Amino acid sequence: MARHTTARRWAVALPATVVAAVAGGIALTPASTVVQATPAPATSTQTIPTTTDASSGAAQSAAGPDAADSVDTGSAQAGSAGSSSPAKVSVRTLALGSATNPADGASTSNSQPAGVPLAFAAAAATEGSAAPRVLRTVAAGTPFSAIGISWQRDPSLGRVSVAVRTRPSAGAPWSSWTTASNGENDDRNGTNAIPADLREGPGLIWTGEAVAAEVVVTTVAGRQPVDVKVDLINPGVAATDAAAADVSAATASASPEAVAEATQDASPEATATDGEEVASADPLAPAAVPAAAAAPNPGSYGNGVVKIYGRAAWGANAAYMKWAPKYASKVNAVVVHHTATSNNYTAAQVPAIIRSIYYYMAVTEKYGDMGYNVLIDRFGRVWEGRYGGLSRAVVAAHAGGFNSGTSGIGIIGDHTKVAVSAAAKEAVARYSAFKLGAGKVSPVGTTRLTGGPSTKFKSKVTVSLPTVYPHQSTSSTACPGKYGLAIMSWVRTRAKTLVAAYKLGSTPVNPVVTKPTAAPKPTTTTKPTTKPTTSPTAKPTTSPTATPTPAVTTATSTTNSAAVPAAGLSVYGAGFGHGRGLSQYGAKGAATQGLSATQIVNFYYPGAVVAAKGNPTIRVRLSAIDGGHFTFVPVSGTTVSGIVATAGNGTAVTLPVRTGWHVARSGSSYLIQEKVGTAWKTTHTLAAPVTFSGPATLKVNYSAAKSDCRGGTSVTFAGSLTALVADNTARYVARMPIDTYLKGVVASEMPSSWPAAALQAQTLAARSYAAAKITPSRYYDVIDTQANQCWDGALSETAATNAAITATAGKVLTVGGTVISTEFSSNSGGYTASGGKSYLPAKVDPYSLASGSSTNNWTTVVTPAQLAAIDGAAGLTKVTTVTVTKRTGVGRWGGRAETVVLAGTLSTGKAATVSVTGDAFRSKLGLRSTYLGFTK
Repeated sequence: MARHTTARRWAVALPATVVAAVAGGIALTPASTVVQATPAPATSTQTIPTTTDASSGAAQSAAGPDAADSVDTGSAQAGSAGSSSPAKVSVRTLALGSATNPADGASTSNSQPAGVPLAFAAAAATEGSAAPRVLRTVAAGTPFSAIGISWQRDPSLGRVSVAVRTRPSAGAPWSSWTTASNGENDDRNGTNAIPADLREGPGLIWTGEAVAAEVVVTTVAGRQPVDVKVDLINPGVAATDAAAADVSAATASASPEAVAEATQDASPEATATDGEEVASADPLAPAAVPAAAAAPNPGSYGNGVVKIYGRAAWGANAAYMKWAPKYASKVNAVVVHHTATSNNYTAAQVPAIIRSIYYYMAVTEKYGDMGYNVLIDRFGRVWEGRYGGLSRAVVAAHAGGFNSGTSGIGIIGDHTKVAVSAAAKEAVARYSAFKLGAGKVSPVGTTRLTGGPSTKFKSKVTVSLPTVYPHQSTSSTACPGKYGLAIMSWVRTRAKTLVAAYKLGSTPVNPVVTKPTAAPKPTTTTKPTTKPTTSPTAKPTTSPTATPTPAVTTATSTTNSAAVPAAGLSVYGAGFGHGRGLSQYGAKGAATQGLSATQIVNFYYPGAVVAAKGNPTIRVRLSAIDGGHFTFVPVSGTTVSGIVATAGNGTAVTLPVRTGWHVARSGSSYLIQEKVGTAWKTTHTLAAPVTFSGPATLKVNYSAAKSDCRGGTSVTFAGSLTALVADNTARYVARMPIDTYLKGVVASEMPSSWPAAALQAQTLAARSYAAAKITPSRYYDVIDTQANQCWDGALSETAATNAAITATAGKVLTVGGTVISTEFSSNSGGYTASGGKSYLPAKVDPYSLASGSSTNNWTTVVTPAQLAAIDGAAGLTKVTTVTVTKRTGVGRWGGRAETVVLAGTLSTGKAATVSVTGDAFRSKLGLRSTYLGFTK
């Protein structure tokens, strides 16, 4: 990535969404996982420059002058994200449009088709004052086993019914109709905020093997859904599916209760997961339980109270995951759901059903992963859902507004129609005992949860709820159905008995205190292979070190180790950001002392040569509308004119003068729409990719606000715009000369009031970084966020920064004739960090100290609670000492912290230690850099 913290962000302090480029796709880390900016010092009004990390595809930045890098340490003991040989899920997507603007192949009417039921016939009779709006399609020829219907999210959507019927083979009679109604949206990771790009729908409909489907979407009252799509999902076959079929054989000779216990206890030697011990016997298991084989074996949890099949057992495909795990401190309540899918499934079909639900939630609805923490089938088997570690308090997406601190169970089936099986009921109790017992929460008690908004609560609320409660307690839904409600009391009492029998919450077995595995390893700090070839011509002026802010003193503190007082631990540090390459405050300090831009970049990138590159075209991905849509609006005046749309097949259309043009994806094509009244009407359907060009300047209104950099709902730029489909998602890429691109970058990275030489040095670094990113191997070169460099189009342009671009036109930094990836950071703190390259050495940086920045020296106090939270809910509950055990070896305190060890106690009082990376320590505590110690 190109940066960590930008000068301009000091003023605007916007939240960040980190976009990490990963092999084969794009993973988005929610803004909620990024440590947000702390308030700016009251005495400072300057803006703080950006930190750039061009060496990593993963973003490590956050908006705001004091924002720390985003480092996810949450996936310790998370297990496998998916199977090593996942099933190939194939999906055919049908675009239906809407009842007023149907897509090709869809029909509409103003009356409900004869014989097609509504999901809420009684309510429809009283609410449907106007004629219903019906959208209908029939599709055949593609084998599938599940149907996922979705539409563009609309918080004001009316009452919508969906009816589906299928044929198992060509010429076979139609099945009976299955109905469902629109459900609720959910936050992805417990942020209590519904992302704008989520789609919504009635939930997955499991059909069993079929080759044809008829889908009827009826709006009975209120606003109709738009951009309706039907996914015909073929979940494929995984290598482990045969094991599920073997389990079904046990149901012939055993009661459901016995099958549940057999599945849980047939393999006491099963490998324990997350450090938990496998119980050799079940103190509450029925006698003479017949054996039931299943491979791979489930892991044992909660001293053996429950056994759970991992994600690999149902063939999870990790490629569908787009969100990193997030964790709460503990589970305070278990939420019981039903999946509202078919009830007459076989044991052999269960993995395929779960794969279908996974695809629908992760991809169709864009949750980025399974919504439920676990799923339970009617045979009593428990299956891991949401990734992140079964022994941890993983925040999932199952109870909108109340996801953090709860664990969601999805019972596979529709329990508005049939009772929950005894085997499934027992499994619900066992999983509830495991999760609640671990946190010393009584299954028969109540808890106060703060959450919302949800479909039941329109704003944030605190409510008192049972610690095992049905979904409908916090959402306007019938879930888990009347028969799901009927088991609540029994489950609570049974779970209480199980907690006592398995001694849960007393002495944990093999507590998890291992180092988080997901935190990025620190960059290697090997010495540069070449010495600096140039040195500044002007001798740096010494500047007194700023006096650190008074803080809590610690008598036992040394440079590398400190005891943690009750009042908090004082941490002393220098600089802001990773410290590699150009220090932006250093560039200011050097320019103030008379150095030229060339001298500044020679100092920070020794061995690099300023060379001519010209003005190549660069492609900028517009992150705000990934998966969304946009509208061309007037740059000035009241109309849009001169736009030429060129399709991938060569078809070119000149769009007539209008007040605006709307563009949205439809399958492998794009719809170009003009406003007719209050609605958009399709005038052209062009095959992707579609490039829009013609006017010198384009202005685009986003379908969702940009939450990074300067934010906003639109962008204005000089160039062309291409709408394409990548990763089965709508993507939009702006094309322009690199110097035009820089006009939207440099002013976002450095205050335009700074000296011209500093702005020119920043421009050389920004141009070199962008030029190094240009590649034919993907559909874009850079992203418009802090994941690369902030680009906000004309909004960011200033006369001073444009002058810096002109003064350095066409120039980049090269080593050995190759453009280098020029990392930069806000402030090195007086000593740059090694980037593992000859041109990124660790060296004394007097210019940063000469800048007078308030980040040259900083002090903060971290509380014992903050320290205890570093390793998550399963780790230390009290930290007594903190020790830096490994440093880079150069600079104050012996260099930047690479490894930090926390010593303390677990909830049981047992002593333990936890080791984390310096980057994780910084990120979790919101520190400005890893250049720190425990003495001044």
